[in-house]
Amino acid sequence: MSGKKEQKAEGSKKTDKMVDNHREFLDMDTDEEDFGRQESPEIEEELPLEPEKPVYNEEDLITLVKYVKDFTHYFFCDNVTWNARCDEIIREYFKNPSNIVLSIFHERNELNAVLNIPVHSSEEFTYFLRSPWQVYTPENFRNNVSFGSVNKNVKNTVFKFMENIYAPIVLHCDDYASFVRNDVFLNLHEFTMRLIEGIYKPMDLTTLYVPKERLLQKAWDKNDYFLLGENETTLFSEEDEKKRKLVDRLEKIILFWIRQLRRATVTTTRKNSKSVEDEVNYWNAKYANLKYLRTQLLNVEVRSIIDILKSLHSPNASTLVELISCINEKLEETSSNLTYLNILNNFCKNLNIPEDVEHSVTEALLLVLYIWAESPFYSTTSNMETLCQAMSSQIMHQCIKYIKLDIALGNSPEVGIETLEKCISCCNIYKTIYDNLMINVTSYIKPDKKWNVNEQEVFNKIDTFKQRCYDIIEICQTLIVFGRGNKIGLIGGPNGTEYEAYWREIESLFYESLDEIITAREAIFDVTKSVWFRKIKRFRYTIVQLENMVVNLINDIFENVKNIEEGIEAIYALQKFRNRESLKVILQNKWIQVWKIFNDEIEYCYTNAIIESKETTDNQINLSCISQYLRNQHSIIVNASSWIGMCETEKCVLQQYEHVVDVIDKRRKIFNSYSTNGTQPAKFSIY
Repeated sequence: MSGKKEQKAEGSKKTDKMVDNHREFLDMDTDEEDFGRQESPEIEEELPLEPEKPVYNEEDLITLVKYVKDFTHYFFCDNVTWNARCDEIIREYFKNPSNIVLSIFHERNELNAVLNIPVHSSEEFTYFLRSPWQVYTPENFRNNVSFGSVNKNVKNTVFKFMENIYAPIVLHCDDYASFVRNDVFLNLHEFTMRLIEGIYKPMDLTTLYVPKERLLQKAWDKNDYFLLGENETTLFSEEDEKKRKLVDRLEKIILFWIRQLRRATVTTTRKNSKSVEDEVNYWNAKYANLKYLRTQLLNVEVRSIIDILKSLHSPNASTLVELISCINEKLEETSSNLTYLNILNNFCKNLNIPEDVEHSVTEALLLVLYIWAESPFYSTTSNMETLCQAMSSQIMHQCIKYIKLDIALGNSPEVGIETLEKCISCCNIYKTIYDNLMINVTSYIKPDKKWNVNEQEVFNKIDTFKQRCYDIIEICQTLIVFGRGNKIGLIGGPNGTEYEAYWREIESLFYESLDEIITAREAIFDVTKSVWFRKIKRFRYTIVQLENMVVNLINDIFENVKNIEEGIEAIYALQKFRNRESLKVILQNKWIQVWKIFNDEIEYCYTNAIIESKETTDNQINLSCISQYLRNQHSIIVNASSWIGMCETEKCVLQQYEHVVDVIDKRRKIFNSYSTNGTQPAKFSIY
């Protein structure tokens, strides 16, 4: 045992002497004898020591830090002030070679350095890279350092490096074994193609990936077609095998091109165009992409790949050639569409909506019909439906700009209602003109062609917009009732202060709900999203609760109303609630209650007049007072009716009033005649 340990120790020492400080080692147990056999516990051995860290003097560190600063690319600003923290991290990078990456970046107005890639920080940074435990010195740093910079477009930076530096080196290197070489090339091509698509597809540009392999240097014979679709078990010469694998790689690339070309030649459905200009921009982008694609297809290397596969009778090459001819056709179609669309777009730039809706819309729709009748390519049903939807969207968005929500939901809801009603009227006029033209005009200008555009699709957004306008009008109407702009009057009586406090609570709850609406104002006219439905539903529920609170307030106030003056005063204070239909009903009921109070007073005075009909010396004076009181009460309630309005009991009460006043006046005349003659009247019934 001891001898084996000594041998192991000696072997370990030899291994330590052979350790290269500039490489990493991965220990693997490949003993075939132990394969498949249960592992037995091994004697614990000492792991090899970590390579020693370099020792620098102060002068060397200052020089190395200066080199890093000189090589750093400043995206962020021209004048950079390095701080002590950055200097310390840079020093640590050199003193501890286990740190592979050093990054310099600018964030939150200060310079930063990290011993890693700054994933959660600035997208622009300079990096310094080395092999594990590679030691930099002032003498070798500038010759051995690997460094670079990454800007905010990370994908583009990676793509430029892969295409222009990594790919040419790897694809022209002959150090790979044949089976490794093909896999490396395939993976490189696949990665770069996906990277290109990720960069250019969001830009609506179709960029073909052209491999950097030396295709033009290879000789291809017409009889090499056997390289396509052959049995992979067939034995080939080394040169033929390289050709076969190259053809396989080119087939995969050309399949990717075919998918790109098909996508570029397809006309996509456009449903989110905000204006006719958006539709024009779509076709402009399509035209620019097709021209860009055609230019690439004329590239020598692209033509070389196509010719190679054509010479091998590849079906994919034939498909690609058909798509190339399709691109030329699509260019002609796109150019024609733009010619007609620009006529409509130039007119719609000055569309006067909603002020001059009738004239503007009529001319615009006539231009739409002109395109439908004359355009050789654009006049399809789907295109015309898209164009009409874009027209509807433009009218809607111009109406949205015309609406001032700050005014409508602020201090002038009445002005807001007027504006919203004007926009609703504009939409109705637009729909009427559209129906008239499409029903009565299309058959005259194109008798052999039918207008098959789905009207519901054309006006879907318009109808939704109109409903949103009605919703805002509803909110404005509640603002008139519950808002501070139209205050309630002073409520008298012993509980007036309590009523005022209760109303302030209702008002506060209303503005809390209104603030939620104002916060979600961006969603109000976004007809593509349904979030507004939840907002307006919650607002309506709150208003119902507030109405119930106001009903309770009104009931409490009128429980303490004992005479006509108090009732009229209360109704006057609560007058703004008449703008709310549900509250208007209860105020009408309370107005009836006031008339009933007047009716009760008439009956009371009538009864007193009977009592005062006894033969007393002052009965004439008492009857005069009763008569005058009734006339005063009548005057008050009739004057109030001029602004409160009539009620269903008013006529009956006034008839009763006229009867009682007439009886009292007759009784007074009798007493007056007897008083003049110096005699007293006999007792009689007043009925």
